[in-house]
Amino acid sequence: MKYILIIVLLSITTSVFGQKTETLSILKADTTWGKEIIKFPVAWAPKVKYKGFEELRFSPGWKHPESDQFWSYVLAWNVQTDRALTAVEIAANLEYYFDGLMKPNHWAQSFPEPVVVLIKENEKGNTTEFKGKMKFFDGFHTGKMITKNILAQQLFCETTGKTILVCRMSIKDFEHTVWKDLDEVKLKQDVCE
Repeated sequence: MKYILIIVLLSITTSVFGQKTETLSILKADTTWGKEIIKFPVAWAPKVKYKGFEELRFSPGWKHPESDQFWSYVLAWNVQTDRALTAVEIAANLEYYFDGLMKPNHWAQSFPEPVVVLIKENEKGNTTEFKGKMKFFDGFHTGKMITKNILAQQLFCETTGKTILVCRMSIKDFEHTVWKDLDEVKLKQDVCE
């Protein structure tokens, strides 16, 4: 009888935790892409004041400087807000985020702070699209300043008070084929529920 009770409890625990992990996913990508979930707020980016989580999807070659996919990935935030964010707010929070993210590195003790420029490209209903660039210190792979191109989409979910921000990023120009790969990472349909 004890063993049956233990098995039932383990099944329930696994089911509950499996469901919670699934709710922290808003992107779909094929299995070759890496995945990481980070809950907000994070200690290394204290100026990013949002509550919620981030989902990262890394292209297979994102950490290899010789790859066409180097620094190509999708960053998605699911955060509590009372309104849609402006381009200036998104840019500032990406700067805060990457400044904190790149601080612990073995290349340099001081380096320029990240600079992000985003321009609103299109707005339709509760969805806004942005295009821009980010220049930042690569504290992960090269120890050099690099520039990434950004295509961002923001969905404001008024009924739940959430902002969903999806940023596709790459050091490659927008005409490069890597952007087709980035576009294959899709936002799930039910993110505003």
